[in-house]
Amino acid sequence: MIEAVRIPVTAKMRLGWDDDNLTAPDLARVLEQAGVAAIFVHGRTRAQGFSGRVNLAGIRAVVEAVKTIPVIGNGDVTTPEAARHMLDETGCAGVSIGRGAFYDPWIFRRTDHYLRTGELLPEPTFEERIRVMSRHFERYAEFYGEEHGARLFRKVAPWYAKRFGPSKPFKQRIITITSRADYAAAVADYVAWRKQFVDENGELLPRFRQEPMVASFMRPAGEADALERDAIPVPKGPVDVW
Repeated sequence: MIEAVRIPVTAKMRLGWDDDNLTAPDLARVLEQAGVAAIFVHGRTRAQGFSGRVNLAGIRAVVEAVKTIPVIGNGDVTTPEAARHMLDETGCAGVSIGRGAFYDPWIFRRTDHYLRTGELLPEPTFEERIRVMSRHFERYAEFYGEEHGARLFRKVAPWYAKRFGPSKPFKQRIITITSRADYAAAVADYVAWRKQFVDENGELLPRFRQEPMVASFMRPAGEADALERDAIPVPKGPVDVW
């Protein structure tokens, strides 16, 4: 591939097949010798799927295995603090964010700001989440056509809803939409229903507020599996949750 194209070729890998076969450092050395321009490494094994704790020491071993090319860390970077922690603990040249953007499309701006200034911007308000989700839906409808776009968006909207607070009726209804009108009605009805859980300023009442998201590798040992309760179901694939 490197010989066939004129653009830089990168590679992404996991740490290995399982904890007894952590082959990523050896593979990284071979790929560097072959001319790969950069390596992305997810800090879990294939056996882990997307569960359990991200192994920062494993990512660090890959960083130390190569001589000159950058290694980009990946896995459970769901907050700006998690990005900073992974950079500090592994020495990686950067982080890549996947699932974290499903929950929080603002994570790139918030992480950039945090890394540059040390200031942690607040999570977006409910109104901002609705505004961006609605723009996201409209882009789907424009690109795929109204009905097909609405059907595809059934998989996207629940990601936003993960940070809405109480949202069971919305999650149940949004997976039935087939049009712009359906979407608008689902959102309007949910916004009205949600008012029972907020104060006069529109903020969730204390007992309904969600805990801040915490990456598995920043949780106390033994708590990583608790993330499974908040994981995103995989529509089709070899693992149960993302």
